[in-house]
Amino acid sequence: MKLNLEQDLESIRKEFPILEHCVYLISNSLGAAPKKAKEELQRFYQMWAEDGVSAWQKEWWELSRKVGNQVALLLGAGEDEVAMITNATLSHWVILSTQFMAKKSKRNKIVITDHDFPSTLYAVSKIAEFMDWKIDLVKSYGEPGVDVNKILNHIDEQTLFVATSHIYFKTSYIQDIEQITTRAHQAGALTLIDGYHAPGVLPVDVKKLDVDFYIGGCLKWLCGGPGNAFLYVRPELSERLQPHLTGWFAHREPFLFAREMEYTSGAYRFMSGTPAVPCLYTAKAGLDIIKEIGVTEIRKKSLALTELIIKKAEKRGFCTFTPKENNYRGGAVSINLPHAFSVKQALEQRKVKVDFRKGEDNEPDIIRVGPHFYTKNEEIDILFREIETIYKSGEFKNFPKDVKQKT
Repeated sequence: MKLNLEQDLESIRKEFPILEHCVYLISNSLGAAPKKAKEELQRFYQMWAEDGVSAWQKEWWELSRKVGNQVALLLGAGEDEVAMITNATLSHWVILSTQFMAKKSKRNKIVITDHDFPSTLYAVSKIAEFMDWKIDLVKSYGEPGVDVNKILNHIDEQTLFVATSHIYFKTSYIQDIEQITTRAHQAGALTLIDGYHAPGVLPVDVKKLDVDFYIGGCLKWLCGGPGNAFLYVRPELSERLQPHLTGWFAHREPFLFAREMEYTSGAYRFMSGTPAVPCLYTAKAGLDIIKEIGVTEIRKKSLALTELIIKKAEKRGFCTFTPKENNYRGGAVSINLPHAFSVKQALEQRKVKVDFRKGEDNEPDIIRVGPHFYTKNEEIDILFREIETIYKSGEFKNFPKDVKQKT
C-alpha cells in the first residue's frame, strides 16, 4: 500500500530517528537513516554469526543483483542492468577502463563541465592523462548551470565520452540529458552521466534518456547510506564491453578460480571484487520506503518545499544559486548568505543541519538546503528564524570565517 505524504507524514517521520532531535535539511548530502536500516544490519550480523561462510550461498552472493534490480525499478531499467559498486568514482574508472584499448583511436576527447563533482573531475583527468586523452572543459562562468547549447557545441567526431551530471551537485541545476545524449550519439560518442543527485527526488527513465552509462548512489535521496553506488549500462553495450578494472565477481564462473578472465553477462560484468555486503542491507531499507511513497509524489513535495525556501530567502534579500524554474531545479536550494560558513556552524549548534560549499572562481559561498519527503513546512520556518537570530545576535562571529581555518 502506498504511503500518503500528507496523511501519513507523522508516521513516516517516526521511521527516521534523527528527526526527533534536529531539523534535518541536508538530505542532498546524506539521507536520514531509516529505523529499518538497523534491522537490516542486524539481519546481516545474524546471518554472519549463525551461518558463517554459508551466508554467501544463502543470500550474500545474490544480494548485489537483488539490490541492483530494486534500483533498476527507479531508473526505468531492466532486470540485471544495474550493478552495485561501492562508490561513483570507482564506477567512472570501471566504465572508462572499457576504452583502455582505444589509446590510438581518433576519439581522444572527454567533454565535461566545471560544475561536475570534483571526484569525477579527478578520476576522469587522471585517466585522460594516462591514456593521452584531452579534457574539454565547458565553463559555467559563475552561472548555476551551463547552457546546453554550449555543451552540444563541444561534442564532435573526436569526442569519446561526454561525462557530466544529470543534476549539478552545488546548484541543483537539472541538465537536459536527452539533448546531450542525442547529440553525442549523432557524433558517435558515448554518454557517462553522473546521476547521483537525481534518483529518489526526480523521476528518472534511462531508456527515455537513452544514456549509455548512468551512475548514482543510495547515499543521498534514497536514504541507503554510504557504500552503495550503482551503475546502469545500456544492454547493447554491456554484452560487448570489457572493463579492464575488474575482479572475480565479474567472472562467468567465479568459483572455478580460473587464471584467465571470462566475463559474465549483465550487471555483474561491471563489478570487481567482493562488495561491501553490510552496505547493501542498509540500501534495502531506504529503497523500500522510497518505493512505498513513490518518486512522483516525492518530486511534487520537493518542488513545493524548494519553492518555499527560495521565496523565504528572497524575501529576506538573500540571493539563491538554484534555478527558480521547476524543470531546471533539483531537490536542494543553494543560498548565498553573508558569512555563510560561520552561519552554517551556528545553525549546527542550534540543531539545524544544512551544508556549506565554498565558491570557486566567480561563484559565491553558499549553504545548501536539502529538504526531503519527511520534511515539514514548519521546519523551513525554523531555518529562517534561526538564521535571523544568528545575524541579529552576532552569534556567527563566534565561529571560523573560512572552511580552511581550524574549527
